[in-house]
Amino acid sequence: MRTESMRTVRGVKAIVEYLASVNCPMGKSTVDKLIRTKEIPHMRFSERVIVFNLDTIDEWLKGVDSQTESSQKRLG
Repeated sequence: MRTESMRTVRGVKAIVEYLASVNCPMGKSTVDKLIRTKEIPHMRFSERVIVFNLDTIDEWLKGVDSQTESSQKRLG
């Protein structure tokens, strides 16, 4: 039986660095707001421990990108 490990990062600083590495830079305050409004997928294990599944983040980014494109088409 083969189990695959999840690609994860822990903490806001780590997800900000990851987003910059995939050409989607966001500031810490933006990520904090997205967490607070539950717009970015994450897992919170305690008040101070937050983990992001990078595969889920990649899928989320694709959805955000397609929403932006359709908004631009409507405006353009």
